[in-house]
Amino acid sequence: MRARGTATATQGRQDGVTYSDIPRLLTMVLVWLVLLAWHFLAGRSGCLTVIGLVALFTLVLTQSATEMALAKRQAFIDACLDPGGGLARLLGRRYLLVALEAAKSLGLAVFLVVSALILAPRQWSLMFAVVLLLGLLLPRFYGAFAGQVRERYRYATARSWTLWCSVALLWLEALIVLFFSSGENFMGLRWQEIIVHGAREPDIQCALVAQLAAVLSSLDALGFWSVQNLQRNLGDLPQTLVAGLGLLAAMGLAFLRAYVFSLALIGVVARPWALWRLEARPAGRLAGGSG
Repeated sequence: MRARGTATATQGRQDGVTYSDIPRLLTMVLVWLVLLAWHFLAGRSGCLTVIGLVALFTLVLTQSATEMALAKRQAFIDACLDPGGGLARLLGRRYLLVALEAAKSLGLAVFLVVSALILAPRQWSLMFAVVLLLGLLLPRFYGAFAGQVRERYRYATARSWTLWCSVALLWLEALIVLFFSSGENFMGLRWQEIIVHGAREPDIQCALVAQLAAVLSSLDALGFWSVQNLQRNLGDLPQTLVAGLGLLAAMGLAFLRAYVFSLALIGVVARPWALWRLEARPAGRLAGGSG
């Protein structure tokens, strides 16, 4: 019993080192630094820089998305399907799964790169705090799942739970600012005027990216206008409907922004190839995972 307790304590210390080592934290900080540098240096950048950033973040987002997709799919196959059946073979097409996740990640990477251009200083500060929080949460979740989750899924599950904690924090902050901040006063303006007034193109040489950033900026402004006008109880039904839709759009945009940034942070520490290798082995013969 004493030897077993010593082994467990040693494993716990090893798990802590695995997740809380400085290199992994620095890679997450690097994501924040790259986006921050892009925010300030975009005016000197052209479309080639945009393409390079989109390619980089597509790779990072694909890693985290693929890891979660592989874990969910393999868990379903292990729990529900006969490994020799046709459905298991159909779902076993891993290359198709990676291709689908890469296609989705491409769109999310474009959104992330464009969104970074219009973030406020408070958002950058919060995002850095989230990076530090993830460094604390990852080893805690991994340790908490010992004996609760199969070892082959434990790392991926810990990263997934940490991801959603990050999303919840960032989205909650965005909603608090949306509903309770005393920002620009849009009272008396109609939604058509808000769309034009809020469309602020950043100083960047790539025209398409500037236009996309202006659209996102307009949606943010429309969200603040919607909150201010819904509180006033508009008697104009069309304006009230637009205000409701604008509020939903702003909330959805804030959620997507929180999700994509959190996914990028998890992506630099994700290990989808570990699950890829483990899938070739019978579940009962797996001794452990790889983080």
